[in-house]
Amino acid sequence: MGLTSSAPAELSKKQKDIAYLGNRLPFGDDELVQLYNAYHLRKTLASRNEHTSFLVDIGILCYSKMEPGEAELKERKLLIQALESKILPPSFGNRLFQTSFIGPQDLSDYNDDKPTSSVSNATGEEDEFTHRANLEAFFSGAALCGRRGAAKTLQVLVEACEQHPAPPSENGSVSSPFEATTSTRESTLIDPVELISMGYRVALASAFLSATTRNDDQEDVGRFLPDDKVSDHPGLVSLATSLKAFATKRKQRLEHAAIPPSELLSLVSAEDVAEWGEQMAPMFAASLSSLMHQLFFPHKPPPPTRTSFEFPQLSDESIFFNGSASPLLFSFACMSPSLSGEYYRLYTSLSDGLSFNRLQNSLLGYGGPTLLIIRATDNTIFGAYTASSWKESKDFYGNTDCFLFQLSPSISIYHPSGNSQNFMYCNSYARSRGYDQQAHGIGFGGSVQEPRLFIAESFDDCVASDADLTFAKGRLLGNANDALLGKSAIVGEKNAKYFDIDSLEVWGVGGTEVVMEALGARTKHRDIRQAGINKARKVDKAAFLEDFQSGLMDSKAFAHRNQIQGRDGACVGVDDLNKYEKEQSRKRSGS
Repeated sequence: MGLTSSAPAELSKKQKDIAYLGNRLPFGDDELVQLYNAYHLRKTLASRNEHTSFLVDIGILCYSKMEPGEAELKERKLLIQALESKILPPSFGNRLFQTSFIGPQDLSDYNDDKPTSSVSNATGEEDEFTHRANLEAFFSGAALCGRRGAAKTLQVLVEACEQHPAPPSENGSVSSPFEATTSTRESTLIDPVELISMGYRVALASAFLSATTRNDDQEDVGRFLPDDKVSDHPGLVSLATSLKAFATKRKQRLEHAAIPPSELLSLVSAEDVAEWGEQMAPMFAASLSSLMHQLFFPHKPPPPTRTSFEFPQLSDESIFFNGSASPLLFSFACMSPSLSGEYYRLYTSLSDGLSFNRLQNSLLGYGGPTLLIIRATDNTIFGAYTASSWKESKDFYGNTDCFLFQLSPSISIYHPSGNSQNFMYCNSYARSRGYDQQAHGIGFGGSVQEPRLFIAESFDDCVASDADLTFAKGRLLGNANDALLGKSAIVGEKNAKYFDIDSLEVWGVGGTEVVMEALGARTKHRDIRQAGINKARKVDKAAFLEDFQSGLMDSKAFAHRNQIQGRDGACVGVDDLNKYEKEQSRKRSGS
């Protein structure tokens, strides 16, 4: 990366700077040039006091390299201003600049009450050391926002939150996976509700910017505007509760607590966020990297080594998602890259009813990933994600690209444990007429007699157990944090192992191309199945009659035939009819 030359002395200052940065940062030459130009133009705006906000300035300066017209630039500016005022948290961009894009000794250009602290020489320009330090700090911030991996991007989001002082540690500090730049950042905590709400808003902002960049006049960009009280939405509360529970469990583990705490931690550390993000929400950080890529490099596809965050898009109405900007969609997209992009509804109990035939028919032959979501009558939301094609079988099938989850009241994900291959199961009563002595319905994990998660064909006495050999241990029903807090696993008067279904939906996921291919596979499966049915209905009449005559097919309708053969008026067989017709023909010709 970076520009190279056999004669470094002949390089300009810009070329030297880019070559210096290219050896240290994960950007291509064209990206380095674009960022370098934007960096210097931003500083010029700041020196003239013509700067607006960090995101607006960068969004316009990087976009201007595409040589747009004045009207287009004005529209771009208005869009980013709307993004900042209507979608992102207040002052998010300027806070981001202050924590990640300037050196620790500098002050932000966007603080109206504080001038910049850059050291200049007598001519009013930065000396070479200060210039290189500020330049590298800016480029390092850009790299941390998406080119250094999810852990580094999570670090940026954590530092953009309000920092709360941490209480003194009784057992000493624990090493952080983040490279804290100051001692203050090592000893502070953040509110998980603020972090989760920030991540959700950043994801919406990325979707908003992507939609407007495509210049699609049919795109309803208003769907990306969050509600005023979005932080109280059950979907985001579940994510925040999941982070609190993870931090609480981690503290127990590190401090060897014998008795669980009476409640979840209200503040979490950077270390808690790092481990939670890796295990529970691997795509959470990608929301920021996707947004910053669109600001820095508009119209340029992301590098193939990075997975972008695509806010899910619904093909139809849903019982669970209250709109196209539902926080529950954000929660799912954080779980796995396969849960981004288009969602195609395959089945919903709202219009299809609780009908196993319709549920099975919607799944059999579908050749792509599916997301099965259940709301039990106790209001718990849980389900399963699978990546394999559905088929009817007496045996389990599938692969490790699947998991169980609880979505509400807390988010928990149970990945395959590696101890069993019983991933997914679909077996109707009609397949064996009950002779197989197995459970009839759809299941995940466990055994063919009792899967871990099981939807019975009758929809009665469905099962959601806490453990099996296939998936990690954890509750699907009730509060997944109850075990952590030492509470009972009883829901009302009924053991939490069994549940009744209130609502059920199945979605095809994985993006537009994957969904279309999977639907094509299902159509082909249905055509083959229908062709088999039609073939079975066709009967060779001659063979049918021959089977009856030979006794291969016994029927009471013809049982009297042999009993009355030879009697007057008796029924006759085919040979007799043929003989009779020949005799009648001979008599007619003789006469």
